[in-house]
Amino acid sequence: MADFAKVSRFLRRIGLTLVLAFVLACVVGSVNPDAIGIFVPSWIAFFVAWPFLDRKLNIPVFKGRKRPKRPTAWGRVIVTGLPALAATLAITLLPVANVVVILSGPLAWTALYHGWPALSRRLPLPEAWQANAGPEAALPIPNRTVWQLLGRGALATIGVIATTILLMAMTTIAALGHGMGRAWKVHNSIRVGMSVAQVLDASRDTDSFGASSDFPYDKNAPVADIPAMNLRRDRDGTYWTYDSATNQQISMTETQAVQSLRVKLHDGYEWRFSYTYLTMTPMHVSFCVIFGQDHRVVEVTPVHGWD
Repeated sequence: MADFAKVSRFLRRIGLTLVLAFVLACVVGSVNPDAIGIFVPSWIAFFVAWPFLDRKLNIPVFKGRKRPKRPTAWGRVIVTGLPALAATLAITLLPVANVVVILSGPLAWTALYHGWPALSRRLPLPEAWQANAGPEAALPIPNRTVWQLLGRGALATIGVIATTILLMAMTTIAALGHGMGRAWKVHNSIRVGMSVAQVLDASRDTDSFGASSDFPYDKNAPVADIPAMNLRRDRDGTYWTYDSATNQQISMTETQAVQSLRVKLHDGYEWRFSYTYLTMTPMHVSFCVIFGQDHRVVEVTPVHGWD
């Protein structure tokens, strides 16, 4: 029952701080859409500061059973942070959405930290590694001098700041690693000598795909006459592109997409396919596939990041 109560309080804390962060992000996003990325940092800040907010808000429904204060187990922060980091890096290799990668680190870390007392007693760990669950664990902390309190407070403040910075860095690294992993997977599946159809079939996982040609054109010509084309592919294999003549998005099969590229980019000229991956950070990840005049791949540029 004690473990269930801890899980219940932990879930309520996650849920309420999530709602507060979402409301804050909506308010800030309505004023400045570019600042919508405040959602994840604000959620982390609300979650860390929740004990203080809980005392100030004084909402009975979110309060748990009164317990004597205990010192923060900073060793547990490190012990649980390492497997949380490993789990986050492992998730970056999975074909999941970027938002899942972003949230996996903080959620895994906080879940392992709060669940460590129950988890440590069930794992075959040395007794020194197990959280103390006996009656002595519930004893109140003895009174300390002012200097002891100031010293512990300074260390706790530094620990909270360092933990928050590490969590934010973890989410950023995880997002970039996920985008890099997706880009390199597609990059390594494209070989020199492949045809346009083979490249389209191998490069289905992309956020943005643009094609251009070395065909000479008048810079003042209408958009429809410019040898460039953007394509978007759905999960079911349907390609979409914007038709400037009708001002509508039109759908195509893969065969029709190849034919449209030949018409738009013109035969007998070098083509360039640019693939871009979003990472939920200011940095994007891209690489290019260059075709020769025979519409066969002659070069695949390295994957690189850019702002």
